[in-house]
Amino acid sequence: MRIRIALTTAVAVIAVPAVLLTLFSSTPAASARVTRHEAVSQYRAVRIDMKLMSYAQAEKVAQLVTFSDAVAAQQEATYLKDVAFLTYLKDVNFMKAVARQKQEAAQQAAAQQAAARATAVAAAPAPAPAAAPAPAPVAAAGSSDATSTNTADWACIRDHESGGNYGEGNGGAYQFELGTWTSLTGLPSPAEDYPAAVQDAAALKLYSQRGWEPWTTRYVCGL
Repeated sequence: MRIRIALTTAVAVIAVPAVLLTLFSSTPAASARVTRHEAVSQYRAVRIDMKLMSYAQAEKVAQLVTFSDAVAAQQEATYLKDVAFLTYLKDVNFMKAVARQKQEAAQQAAAQQAAARATAVAAAPAPAPAAAPAPAPVAAAGSSDATSTNTADWACIRDHESGGNYGEGNGGAYQFELGTWTSLTGLPSPAEDYPAAVQDAAALKLYSQRGWEPWTTRYVCGL
């Protein structure tokens, strides 16, 4: 009897854990744990096989990097020089174009001015012929130097002052200075612009004031 009870107890002890294990293994949580375990077990450890670089290799790499930077800098400098040169060429060509336009404009203006002058010359009337010098008056009988310029003395003065030409520049036949002429006659223009009678009258008036002194040629004429 005792043996049967012991056997029954032993069977119960063995069967109960087996049943419980079966129940737990069939639950979702148990399945998840198993699945997670299986999933984790599928990954393998990765081995990192990295070797350290030696000093010589590191120095060589640094030299290569330095050389690469130098080449890049040189290429950049060359590019900038090319860009600057192209810009300079554009500026030079622009300045040449501007100078050429100015030169063409100046040439056109000069041609227009020349054409205008030619047109004005063609349209201008022909100059009047120069007036012949007035003949020297002939001395009248009984006249004097103070009353008439038709004397030998006045003829000598006119001949040495202007060659007897009433149209001679710088003062006519008697070579009046402009200030003297204006004070004598009140006329604004030089003496050569007026007729011989006006110049003779002014000469007689000046003679009445100062005699032969105003004319330096008086010495040649013995006056």
